[in-house]
Amino acid sequence: MPVLTLLLACTSEAPDAVLAYVRGDDGYVIEPRSLPELEDPRTVKGTLGDMRHGGRIVGVGENEHYSGGRALSVQYALREGVAVPLDQDGILVYSFYGHLADAVRALDDRGVDTTPIFPLVLAWNPAVSPLLELSPADNAAYAIGANLFLLLPDGDDRDVPLLANAGVVTHELGHALLHLLMLGDPLLAPIVTDGTTEAGMWQASLHEGFADSLAVLLLDDPRFLDPSIAMPARDVDSNALLTSALLPDPEVLAESVLPIYDPYPLGTVFASLVWDIRLTTDDPEGTLDLLVRGVQAWAPEAADDVEGGAFLTALASAASPGPQHDAVCDAIDARMGGLLLVGGCP
Repeated sequence: MPVLTLLLACTSEAPDAVLAYVRGDDGYVIEPRSLPELEDPRTVKGTLGDMRHGGRIVGVGENEHYSGGRALSVQYALREGVAVPLDQDGILVYSFYGHLADAVRALDDRGVDTTPIFPLVLAWNPAVSPLLELSPADNAAYAIGANLFLLLPDGDDRDVPLLANAGVVTHELGHALLHLLMLGDPLLAPIVTDGTTEAGMWQASLHEGFADSLAVLLLDDPRFLDPSIAMPARDVDSNALLTSALLPDPEVLAESVLPIYDPYPLGTVFASLVWDIRLTTDDPEGTLDLLVRGVQAWAPEAADDVEGGAFLTALASAASPGPQHDAVCDAIDARMGGLLLVGGCP
């Protein structure tokens, strides 16, 4: 049997499909899936980007880039035309690539152009800090300005690893899409690079809110994290409200024991507001279109938006007159509680 497995794993015949996590109506299953975007399953190269193993993320902001690494080599057995990875990492790699392809196709179907983002680098288990170098985590991240995905495997044992969760993958694509919509070029540095400033904290929160919004709208699932990890605070159908405690404050941050701003609570408020619009209008595609147009209208003012109100004003202005505009204003009122100065609504 070991000899047979080795022979199967070394075959040069091109597979017709790969084994991966697939999200269906009843949850996730591991099954064969066709993946035309993946041109070489062995080295994980394709139209969306090439996978590299190891290496290091160096630099900051516009100088941030990926250095080193080597070509990834997935060992798989070919069984009835299906590439069956011989370890967990191979399934995660194929799952991530497959979910990314699904999200790109879904956006293309909705008229959202992501072509400037691709191809990009997919860095498998790179060194990103002294801690993560020795303690990789089951997660993914998008390096804004470097236009690359970081995939960090070997984390906790979950029913659906985060790298194989379609919502997580779509969330990371959301960061790339927001950056593209704001600047028009995925390789440009973020408009605000200092995360300790008020503008930096607001934009970090909007990034997380937009990324979650993209995931919940494309998957039509307000709790996309649940198959992997229970995080009720990130559920966008919960009672996430803006309070004075969530408003970014550089002085409070400076006095913190660990002065690192957490953008997720405020980001969840933004994403919950978008989900409210989707529910009220019963139109996930129209809500996504509104979100994209709102970001495009807000982008010229982003550098000076230190209170988040300009983004919501742009969102209200981009809404179609009638039910959609009413839904936007109702959601802003319900989630923001009058704490922000927002134009375009009564």
